[in-house]
Amino acid sequence: MARIKPSCKTVNAMDQLSKPALQSTVEDRRSACPGLFRMARALDGSICRVKLTFGDLSADQARSVADTARCFGNGVIEITNRANLQIRGVRPDTENPLIAMLLEAGLGPLTDKGDDVRNVMISPIAGLHTNKIDARPLAARVLSALQTNATYQNLSPKFSILIDGGESLAMVDHPHDLWLSPIDPDCRVPRYAFGVAGIPPTRTGDQPALGSISAEQAFDLVTNILDLFIDWNRLHPAASRLRHMVAETGTDMLVEQIEHRLGCTARCKELATWRRAIPRQNGHLGVVRQGGDGTDSLVGAMPPLGRLDPDLLQSLAVIADRYSNGQLRMTPWQSVLLPEVSIDDARSALIGLESLGFSASLQEPLATMISCSGAAGCGSALAATQSDGLKLAALLRDKTAIPQVHMSGCSKSCASPSAKPVTLVATAPGHYDIFLLATNGPSRFGKLLAANVTIEEAAELIGENSGSGGPLNA
Repeated sequence: MARIKPSCKTVNAMDQLSKPALQSTVEDRRSACPGLFRMARALDGSICRVKLTFGDLSADQARSVADTARCFGNGVIEITNRANLQIRGVRPDTENPLIAMLLEAGLGPLTDKGDDVRNVMISPIAGLHTNKIDARPLAARVLSALQTNATYQNLSPKFSILIDGGESLAMVDHPHDLWLSPIDPDCRVPRYAFGVAGIPPTRTGDQPALGSISAEQAFDLVTNILDLFIDWNRLHPAASRLRHMVAETGTDMLVEQIEHRLGCTARCKELATWRRAIPRQNGHLGVVRQGGDGTDSLVGAMPPLGRLDPDLLQSLAVIADRYSNGQLRMTPWQSVLLPEVSIDDARSALIGLESLGFSASLQEPLATMISCSGAAGCGSALAATQSDGLKLAALLRDKTAIPQVHMSGCSKSCASPSAKPVTLVATAPGHYDIFLLATNGPSRFGKLLAANVTIEEAAELIGENSGSGGPLNA
């Protein structure tokens, strides 16, 4: 039976049914970081960030997001680098009916003031490997506490926590205010290493973990660190992140207070050399065995530059219903995963995604390329990164061994919290500085390869430097 699309006029009537709490919350504009109840203004309209619980999105919820973007936005839906969705181009007079429609789809927080702090990241395959730690129960408990504890609701909308399960597919190079990672992921009763204002160490030279804690005390560790920060923050209201606190107090004092509160020793010399295993690069693309009895697989692919539109999201819902029990998972690589796809259906599911224009092969530049909204949506951007990115991808298609490319409209790097192998930073319309991370500095993006080049020149330079013997493959 064909699905009846909602009438935007009909949905607008929902504005009359909005709860008073929603009306008061939508006017709370505490920062430029968008949310469901607090939409950030942009050049192309307001941005509504739909925070997904661990990237999970059902097929029915996907249809609701598509309908909402069609009725109240400009049709652009972005996957974010924390596995959320953003609806762009929202008109101010339609914010409340948009909120009501998404709440009806089950895409809101547990409390109306809990949306800002729904920033707990886990692996998109957490819980799918039966022989590994399942980080979801701990992460869910932390996420619930953040939303329901009135004190925690005052944390910055940028305040974030990583609960790592040691999975082979994980994003661990995003800096977090607080992170936990199992010292031995194969141990069913793990001990978690933890740190603040950074990432789990994976390489020599990375900041080591501050300490370790038993699985039974992991939740108490998180809440005690939050409580310590909030107590400090009352005396330093201009500060908003844990890095601000440890910059003043130091990490030794933080660990001492944690040990006192929990009644245990967290520090040990062995942690100085502990390193989290490096996740499998680009493991979110293509067909991957899910684990367990080997009868299921994950199927992943990347939409062009991490963007969807209502029709594309509707089509994704159809594929999810057909192959993955109506489940979708957004990823922090701005891609999509179909979980629990039978081995027999995996190839068909992948073909279905590719038929929608998604990329899963590393031979396709768009399989890994990311971009901010660019000049079409952001007043800070100096170039149209979206259209320039598509042009660059077409020029790179016949090149070999192309690394991930990040298109940034300005130096703020909103699309990526960490540097990528190749970064193009706009200097003027159609012109960019090119940075290579492999050459290690001195810029936050790496070393400058060339300045103020065109897209055509950029394609040639990237091709030359990623081939055999180039610095990107050294």
